[in-house]
Amino acid sequence: MSVQRKGAKQRAGAVTLAPPGPIPGYLLIADRGNNRMLLVDSKKRIFWRYPKPGVTPSMPFRFDDDTFFGPGRADRIISNQEDQHTIQIISFPGGRVLWRYGRVDVPSSRLGYLNTPDDAYLLPNGIVTVADAYNCRVLFISPAHRIVRQYGTTAVCRHDPPRYLGPINGATPLPDGGTLISEIKGSWVDDIGSNGRLRWSVQAPVSYPSDPQLLAPNRILIADYARPGHALIMTRTGRVLWRYGPGSGPGELDHPSLATLIAPGLIAINDDYRHRVVLISMRTRRIVWQYGHTDVAGRRPGYLNTPDGLDLLRTAAAQRQPAVRSLLAVKRPTAHVAVPPVSGRGAIVVRSLPYRLAAPVQREVVVAAGGSVLIAGGLDAAGRSTNGVFRLDPSSGRLKPLGSMPQVFHDAAGALLGHRLFVFGGGAAQSSASVQQFDLRTGRSTIAAQLPRALSDLSSATVGNTVYVVGGYDGRIPRPEIYRTTDGRHFTLAGRLPVGLRYAAVAAVGTSLVVAGGISSSGANAAVYVFDPAVGRPRLLGRLPQPVGHASAVAIGGTVYVIGGTDAHGRTVGAITAIDVGKGTIGPVAAVARVSDAGAVVLGARGLIIGGAENGRAVATVRELR
Repeated sequence: MSVQRKGAKQRAGAVTLAPPGPIPGYLLIADRGNNRMLLVDSKKRIFWRYPKPGVTPSMPFRFDDDTFFGPGRADRIISNQEDQHTIQIISFPGGRVLWRYGRVDVPSSRLGYLNTPDDAYLLPNGIVTVADAYNCRVLFISPAHRIVRQYGTTAVCRHDPPRYLGPINGATPLPDGGTLISEIKGSWVDDIGSNGRLRWSVQAPVSYPSDPQLLAPNRILIADYARPGHALIMTRTGRVLWRYGPGSGPGELDHPSLATLIAPGLIAINDDYRHRVVLISMRTRRIVWQYGHTDVAGRRPGYLNTPDGLDLLRTAAAQRQPAVRSLLAVKRPTAHVAVPPVSGRGAIVVRSLPYRLAAPVQREVVVAAGGSVLIAGGLDAAGRSTNGVFRLDPSSGRLKPLGSMPQVFHDAAGALLGHRLFVFGGGAAQSSASVQQFDLRTGRSTIAAQLPRALSDLSSATVGNTVYVVGGYDGRIPRPEIYRTTDGRHFTLAGRLPVGLRYAAVAAVGTSLVVAGGISSSGANAAVYVFDPAVGRPRLLGRLPQPVGHASAVAIGGTVYVIGGTDAHGRTVGAITAIDVGKGTIGPVAAVARVSDAGAVVLGARGLIIGGAENGRAVATVRELR
């Protein structure tokens, strides 16, 4: 007598897949903030991941904006990496890169390049179609990398389809060979036929049209990428036939990027900034299923971080592919475990690692680079500013010198963009506006740009491919500005804090920044702010147990840990405070790290606290927070 597995039936020795409802198959999710794809079923079990845990893919895979199976076949997946400016076709379930287009981290309108590609699809004839968003065009690319058709004029962004298009959010292939295009500016939706002629164009009743999907000849499903967001069905004249979009509460959507009909009466939606994928009943207008924990970004089973794409692998399509059938019916899936965010007393531990840096350092720049850590500048044991750049192997403690920056500095902020380490501002004799750049490939360094003003004592955090520079000191007062940059050279104002802050502890959670403590003009601060770049203004989440400046921060599993620092009297403290943005809680944990002005990074599920000062003296200690 044979044993029947969950999710499959045994018939005459052959496995028949029978996944549980409500999903009529398996859901492929582009987990953008975690730089991965997941395949899950209705029981929230993970059957497949790309890249595989612990495996470095042959091509970088960052900021995967969308993901779709090939037409009528389940043996390949096409994904566009929006902020990486590339498209990849990946074998499924093997995970091998079969085809690529675009240059990693280089936006351009030149031949072979893309600028923020969105919605890449694989057509039945092997052609790839993509909305090349900020080149304002839709491309049709052959397997030999030739552009065989184009809608819109390259880099000419205005609405006059098909000759001209504005910035594009979606370009969905239609069954008859046409293309359904959404233009961001003006909220236009355009239907261009297979002959390249415009069939109709309408201004959708949404603020930001995203990824239109044709349901019937005069029925278009579209997402409104806003907060509160909506999913609606409209006619080609713009008349709304159905709408979902509560203005508040658990059902509210925050920047939904894609809505698609996966079964009669059942719509799947990427709820990007609430870190979940939801299924909506069209009849009741209620969420009947979701993957991800509402408002909590994470990487563990059951969690997502800014999911931005999805596709349905129907049971019949999976059944036809032996390798896929084997994956889903024989290989043991990873069970979904509803683990709450790590927080609360006693939830973490801090220990010193069995090695030390070659020399004490504090107020340095520390940035994660894959599985290693880059360390640059800072104050040495004699209190002198330095400019060396080193790579630390966290498993062995080996410190490799890479070169140096053009200027000595401490109290700067830093970030890794592509293969370049950027150092923003900092101090030596006085606050500096310099943006220094170190090329990890060539070992060369330059002054790449200037900040909008001279700043030291500033902080930074990275969301996707955008770096946010927070606060700082201009030589006279602490500053409230938050600047953004995507290239390390050009800066725009993203928002302002309610008060100027220097030496604030800053970390990114999902698409938001947590800004904790810091030093204002009146002294040490205890406020905790959450800054949403999409909104452009911070909100007060609560207060730390005590005012603190010169602290470090790391975000692990959706929880921010504020580590050490100095109190209102300038004394080093050992407290570690957990900030759970999703729950709105702030509280101490049992672990202690008596250090200030340390560098802090996250590697996987642990944080590293590197160097810093104890009672004003630089140390060479490397601590692990886990």
